[in-house]
Amino acid sequence: MIRIYRESFRFFAATLPILLGFAGLIEGLLWVLQPKSEAGATFAALAIMAYYFHRHFLFAETFGFRNQQPAEGAPPFKFGCFLLISFLTVSVPVGIAVVIALNATGELALGVLMLTLFPLYLVALSLFGTALPASVARDGTYRLSQGLRATFQTMWRLVLGPGVVGLVLLVLVVLCSRWIEALPDDSLILLAYFTVGRLMGFLPTILAVAVLCEMYRRTRPVPLTQGTGAAA
Repeated sequence: MIRIYRESFRFFAATLPILLGFAGLIEGLLWVLQPKSEAGATFAALAIMAYYFHRHFLFAETFGFRNQQPAEGAPPFKFGCFLLISFLTVSVPVGIAVVIALNATGELALGVLMLTLFPLYLVALSLFGTALPASVARDGTYRLSQGLRATFQTMWRLVLGPGVVGLVLLVLVVLCSRWIEALPDDSLILLAYFTVGRLMGFLPTILAVAVLCEMYRRTRPVPLTQGTGAAA
């Protein structure tokens, strides 16, 4: 378990300049375009990044989109199935949490939404998350029942890794919220803050991907080779 987390932090540190560039690009586009739904506008971009994170931890591929080639023995790049599973894994917990939160009003509704969304998303990832690396590996022998048998092992690894890191980041956001609210909407400091927040938000995702890839690997009759590739 510690090895998984250690490799995740190494990957985050090694790819920090690339991740910062993507964080700045995403936040810059949101800053300029001002879409009505930030989550909807960024889902595809974040899901594709998660796809490349999976390929790194499964096949030791370098992370980067320039002249990217599959590693030896790795399948070609196919996003469709991965994006569909990602969408379902996110949208179902969000939908359930929204329905529950509709029974509350005002600020209480937001609190109810957050308190229900995170546990539901944790359960969804624990139950079905190994299907994500299976779709990246294009593994026709994978069966959902294999992932379901590892549900509880997956869950506590997700809690101790991305769960704890995500909670720490959430506390930091809450502590900074009053200072941020005092800034004007067109402040470049605000843009920098959101960019750093986006960058740090990649860390729980990387940890979760590493856990899911490890748990998927454990479901295979012949274990896959652990990937430890470097940044592009």
